Amino acid sequence: MRHFHFTARGNAVNEDFVRSTSGYGIVIDGATGLAGAPLFAGRFGSNAQWFSHMVGAGACAALDAGASAEEALQSAVAAARAELEAALGCPLAQADPDAIPSATLALAIVSADAVELYGLGDSPLVAVMRDGSTLFSTDEVLEGLDAEALRVSGERAAACGRALSGPEKRALVNDVILDHRRMRNAEGGYWCLDPSGAGLAHLRRATIPRSGAVAVAGMSDGMWRAFGSFGLADAATELPALSVKRIEGLVAKLRGLEEKDADYVQYPRLKRSDDASVFWLGGEE
Repeated sequence: MRHFHFTARGNAVNEDFVRSTSGYGIVIDGATGLAGAPLFAGRFGSNAQWFSHMVGAGACAALDAGASAEEALQSAVAAARAELEAALGCPLAQADPDAIPSATLALAIVSADAVELYGLGDSPLVAVMRDGSTLFSTDEVLEGLDAEALRVSGERAAACGRALSGPEKRALVNDVILDHRRMRNAEGGYWCLDPSGAGLAHLRRATIPRSGAVAVAGMSDGMWRAFGSFGLADAATELPALSVKRIEGLVAKLRGLEEKDADYVQYPRLKRSDDASVFWLGGEE
């Protein structure tokens, strides 16, 4: 299939990994642990950047060699775990869980007859079909937790009795965000990539006929802002003819709105800006 991928930094360090080929597309959106210092300084700017790139590069190498999605992810996560344990100087089970990086995943694998979709966390996968239907896949539990943190932030900000900056509003719910992060890869919580590999047994899966798919895209949640909460474009109408130039234009508009709304008033959110990454697969080469 024809393909492209794109990424734009939205924080101090771009913690997304994205790649596309004619046979697959992958986005991994890293989340740094909420404790501890960077372990791979000089190579990576944060532990989340290390994790997303370590797993992403390993998974791509395995896919290029003919591995299945599950095999590629398992081998890449196992290699990341080994490197992390060496850096920590202890087994993962003995490490501070709040310091362990994690990530979301959007992965599409193209075969002769089908496109297989795999997801973890809130990096959306979107497919537009020839019959006009749209398939959308994300983690509703994780999105619900983020919505809850945003609600609490609004309530606490209102109780302060003065206007707060965006970062001040975020700081009001650091405890909520930490509590939510501690729900990862546990029953009753949400499933994601992390060095334990526990989330891999809970991959969201869908298969669509290749002949029926007009376009398939996977995004980090920072890119989805343009289609979701900021409402700059409709994914169903944009995806069939999406291009790098169009994505660059959407991200430029997004950054402008984020800059103007630095206090998170018009567009309530937990971060002023976020890394924006997308892969796109469509048509035939």
